[in-house]
Amino acid sequence: MKIFAIELSSRFGSVALVENGQVVLEKSWEENFKNRQQLFDSIAELGVDWATVDCFAVGRGPGAFSGMRIGFTVANTLAAPDKKPVYALNSGAALSAQLGAEQTAVVGDARRGKVWAGVFSGTELVKEFKLMELDELSAFVPDGTLVVSPDHDRLTELLADFKILDSAEPVFPTAGKLGELVCQRLQNDIPSEPIEPLYMHPPVFIEPRFPA
Repeated sequence: MKIFAIELSSRFGSVALVENGQVVLEKSWEENFKNRQQLFDSIAELGVDWATVDCFAVGRGPGAFSGMRIGFTVANTLAAPDKKPVYALNSGAALSAQLGAEQTAVVGDARRGKVWAGVFSGTELVKEFKLMELDELSAFVPDGTLVVSPDHDRLTELLADFKILDSAEPVFPTAGKLGELVCQRLQNDIPSEPIEPLYMHPPVFIEPRFPA
């Protein structure tokens, strides 16, 4: 089975081709947020034969909403011509798999004085992602849980009292690990998560400036 995976939920984007559960091609970059040319250049550099791809995988966050939306758009567009399946998985699962801890809490800066967090046993989400005030995090994370974040540099003070990596640096999910997990889940007949970004803030309605 060949899976093409896209992960754009953090400031480091990546794409990968996974074959029979192993990463055979992968490209990553730091987002410049000016345009998405880095994504398309990376896809071109991999030189994937799309006819041989069986499934497209996409990380659904939480994280950078514009990146997640683009990830879904590209995955759906690539899958459409031959009606290939698209599989969505939360990006925290990939991050937990990269670290290999028994229990991991993935935390992100949700701005507006809030954070989001989810708790994993291995790579399985056991406490659903939740948007919360900063002072709620300590009650949400079980004692002894490894706490990691793609936004650690912005949350250093908040995370100082938790069990963290020795490097105390941001960590980012990768498309390669996402694709490996999706391959495992497909082999175990585990269905895809919803084919939509995992956006933690509720939608905000902005009243039109001019009457209709």
